[in-house]
Amino acid sequence: MPRINPTRLQIIFAAALLFAAAASLPTPAKAQVVALVNGEPITVLDVAERLKLHRGSGKTVSKKEVLEELVEYKLKLQIAERGGVSLTNSEVDRAYGSIAARSGRTLEQFEQALRQGGIDPNRLKARVKADLAWQKYIQANSANVIVRDADLVAAMNQRGQTLHLKSIQYTMQQVIFVVRRNAPVTVKQARLKEAESLRSRVTSCSQVQQLAHEYKEVVVKTPLRRFSSDLSPALQKLLETLPDGRMTPPEVTVNGIEVVAICDRKEVPADVSSNRELRNELLGQRVQNYEKRILDKMRQTSIIRYIGEP
Repeated sequence: MPRINPTRLQIIFAAALLFAAAASLPTPAKAQVVALVNGEPITVLDVAERLKLHRGSGKTVSKKEVLEELVEYKLKLQIAERGGVSLTNSEVDRAYGSIAARSGRTLEQFEQALRQGGIDPNRLKARVKADLAWQKYIQANSANVIVRDADLVAAMNQRGQTLHLKSIQYTMQQVIFVVRRNAPVTVKQARLKEAESLRSRVTSCSQVQQLAHEYKEVVVKTPLRRFSSDLSPALQKLLETLPDGRMTPPEVTVNGIEVVAICDRKEVPADVSSNRELRNELLGQRVQNYEKRILDKMRQTSIIRYIGEP
């Protein structure tokens, strides 16, 4: 199962809260039915509450548009139920409570505000449950929704973005000339000269260990590998001109004076898959397309009847 981007799920969650209607609650006897979705009613009251939610978010929509949103909500809920999706009360309560918390109110204050706006808190809670069910269904059934490296390359080409399909892998060895923090300037200058002396003598990493130990209070680190894409532009430029076996100019750090020997380098394929932002964007689009395909298929096999004006 693919890991769907959390931001994407939050967007789906927020949108579904606005678009939902509470099918699991009993329909008032006097509520006029304006549509049936596989036998389940959508009433004038459902449309009215949905319009209030739209107004609260500053949107202007027609009753017909609202009705279509409610039809889609019904289809989503029916798909999740047929897929055997189940939720615990604690899951629903936690999600419902988080909405109140994000509004900056206690649960009691939040529900009071809903009632003042003409919205039944129980209906909103039912909507939360339905949306969570849909989200759970999508996560459980979207194993084939993936983004390959080839998809990233194609998207970058389409956008005219520069592709770094090759990267340089450097093997480096760091040497630290230890300098106490409160050491006088004369000591620091002396250590800089020693570091420069070592730098001028080293022509191969095989020499580093032996030559470095000719100086006092020196730490020789284990060789490590770094990709050029992980280095700063300034360091990349320096290493491009530095031959293998040579050392970088001395640099003052919190640990003392540091020099780094470049043991070797080799060209390797770049890690295109590390472009997380683009990967998440493409994954979000594909999840959205997957949802649309499911809903379109459900519409084709559903009986949807419109009764009068909403």
